[in-house]
Amino acid sequence: MSCNPKAAAQSGFTLLEVIVALTITGFILGGLFTLVAGSKQLSWRSEESLIRAINARAQINFALLENEYSEVELILENERYQTRAQDILEQPERKTQATVFTLQAYEIVDESRDQIISGARWLHLDLPQ
Repeated sequence: MSCNPKAAAQSGFTLLEVIVALTITGFILGGLFTLVAGSKQLSWRSEESLIRAINARAQINFALLENEYSEVELILENERYQTRAQDILEQPERKTQATVFTLQAYEIVDESRDQIISGARWLHLDLPQ
């Protein structure tokens, strides 16, 4: 049996192979860290968007329920949104008796984002009997 001295000496990785392996590992880890950081930022932005939507929905619900004949407490106080009453909408021509309700336009304004949400709500009218 002849023992080859060159075969016995090459029983490990060369320095070049280790550097290539570390470089590939670095690229993969860098890509993963970038992906994780991006998903965290996306989740923070989506959370902020969800909070804005919840606050706007709460203000819309308050505007719909607020009128002269029902007393509604503002549970979620938010100074970001202001509700502005607009004109009474035109009454349709009726062939029946008068109604005690009418529609009023309203706007919910968010000045910090320059956003206006428009809608209509029912109001109770005081009509002579």
